[in-house]
Amino acid sequence: MVTFVQGGLRHEDALLSHRYGRADDRDVLLKTALTPTGAKLLRREAEVYDRIGGRQASAGRMIGFRAAQSPVCLMVTRRGVPVSRCDPAPRLDDVQLGRAARDLFGALAFLADLGFAHRAVSADTVFWDGRRVELHGFGHVEPLGPPEALAGSALGTPTGLPTGDVPDVQAAAHLLLRLAIGSPGGGTPAALVAELAEVDADLAQALEPAFHATGGHAVSPGEIRDRLWRSRPKPPPPGHVPEDRRDPAAPPRRPSPGQAPPHATPQASPQAVLPETRPRSAVRDLRHAAEESGRAEFRELRRRQREFRRSRRTAAEPPRARVQASPVAPSGTAPDGTPPGGAGVLLLLLVLGVLAVALIVTAVLLVR
Repeated sequence: MVTFVQGGLRHEDALLSHRYGRADDRDVLLKTALTPTGAKLLRREAEVYDRIGGRQASAGRMIGFRAAQSPVCLMVTRRGVPVSRCDPAPRLDDVQLGRAARDLFGALAFLADLGFAHRAVSADTVFWDGRRVELHGFGHVEPLGPPEALAGSALGTPTGLPTGDVPDVQAAAHLLLRLAIGSPGGGTPAALVAELAEVDADLAQALEPAFHATGGHAVSPGEIRDRLWRSRPKPPPPGHVPEDRRDPAAPPRRPSPGQAPPHATPQASPQAVLPETRPRSAVRDLRHAAEESGRAEFRELRRRQREFRRSRRTAAEPPRARVQASPVAPSGTAPDGTPPGGAGVLLLLLVLGVLAVALIVTAVLLVR
């Protein structure tokens, strides 16, 4: 279900009607063909979206396409509104410009890898939502290879419209300059580069070949994309870093030859350096120290466990077993095993025996 706010943004040109609304909690753009040529544009655009297949984060996704009935309609997701429709006109800082340049040239390079040139990069086909840009207007694409390979498809059918002679990279560079100064720039390519350098010198250096690109001096979007990542524009603030790093289309970021590693900055304390930015030896030492600490803690726990088990066994032994194990002889028993008082009884019996013998001998003598 598509909803359009009364008084919301909508506009028309000679070929298409554009309405901006929402569907399933997503911002969408509904395009309706006003002429047969507009219908051809929407068919080409639908086929391009089908080939992109949602694999490019800086391009919308196709939600629906109606070609069997008149008028022909196409609905796609969108991020923001066209730069030409933003009020007030956006004026980006160096951080926003770096992100917008990577998004825009990443989308153009992805399209070139599919074998197409956009041919309509402008403030009407690039959308801005206050943070990121998104590329639209794929109805004007042209194949980079022989058109015979697309025979029978909408992309192989000419639209009858005049084709632009401005390379995509040059049109994209002009748009980024407009986003930097808030209005379209003018002058020679060298003057445009100097004007952009006043806002972001690194970005101007990376885009310089794009400003000088012409039909005879071709520069691919992939080359500019790689220059942008090598130039390492100033990174976004910490609150915006995660999303930028999650971009799957971003090539691996390498430090430039003249750039010192973060841990070499005099003002940076060791605590402020992330582990992954330390030298490999430091990372290895930290990992080794952590492992040794873990082993020591494990040994201490095992020692306490053994002491606890030993104390439990000692407390559980029966009293008789402890008495038998004692080296002290039990009471009522002499050291040689005879009961107490046994020696006195023997001595008394011996004395009585001697007396008895003496009495017997005395009696015999008296009788004689």
